[in-house]
Amino acid sequence: MKRHYIIGLYKIRSIIALIACLSALLFSINGILIGLILYTRNGETPSELFRYFTVDTNLITALSAGMLAPFAVEGIRKKRFSCPRWTARLYYIGTSCISLIMLFAVFVISWTDPVMAFGGANLYLHIICPIMVMLSFFFIESNYMYTVKDALICLIPFAVYSFVYFIEVVIIGEAKGGWPDYYSLTTNAPVAVSAAAMFIFAFGVALLIGRISNRLSKSRLDKLEKGLCDDEVSPAEIKIELFGLGRYMGRHEDSSNAALPLDIIELIANKYGLSKEELIRPYLKGLMDSIKL
Repeated sequence: MKRHYIIGLYKIRSIIALIACLSALLFSINGILIGLILYTRNGETPSELFRYFTVDTNLITALSAGMLAPFAVEGIRKKRFSCPRWTARLYYIGTSCISLIMLFAVFVISWTDPVMAFGGANLYLHIICPIMVMLSFFFIESNYMYTVKDALICLIPFAVYSFVYFIEVVIIGEAKGGWPDYYSLTTNAPVAVSAAAMFIFAFGVALLIGRISNRLSKSRLDKLEKGLCDDEVSPAEIKIELFGLGRYMGRHEDSSNAALPLDIIELIANKYGLSKEELIRPYLKGLMDSIKL
């Protein structure tokens, strides 16, 4: 078994994850700053910038990427990138929302107002920034397979914004101090039709992003599995390797925060037809022996 090869791949994953997180963080913050600078130059109130879903989504993306970055740094130190499911899900939410913005600008806004879709800073906000965030998301290997439930959770920010938008645009109205209909959603079609179409569109985008991520994750797992030796190996040899892997990981773990790499163990178990329980025991023994040293 190529234990060191597997660990090397996991270190590379951590480096790629850190670069991806920092890239998404940089592009998202830059998008917000561009909007603030333009609003200030035009003598408008900067707080009004957050009426736009684009800016709000950049905040979510920057927050999620910033939360993932420390796990990537820790992954480089331990040679194994892992993160809590909620952080991966938050990044999925931000990526889905910002992808929705790009596709909405391309397929809807550009038909009625090309300048609003691609003019000036909007080319960066609606196209360049979303593309970079999407690429960053796809490069991060979280090992989580996103489900339909996750795609539905991605609709939460959009649902909250839609509720506020409906109150400001429809109930209050621009004449009484509410928001203008920035996206022409209440002028080109009945409100109910626009709302239904947008929610279906948003769910479809989230589902598509999740499916692409799942396919990439499966491809990477297949690549990782190919790194394992195809020669006939006895169960005893495999357990010795897991003991050594435990010792190796123990030297890079804090004794109070030792992790169990179930993804690696499950990969090896499936490859050689063993149960996870058989492999967890020698791994834990190696881990504990190493921590004691």
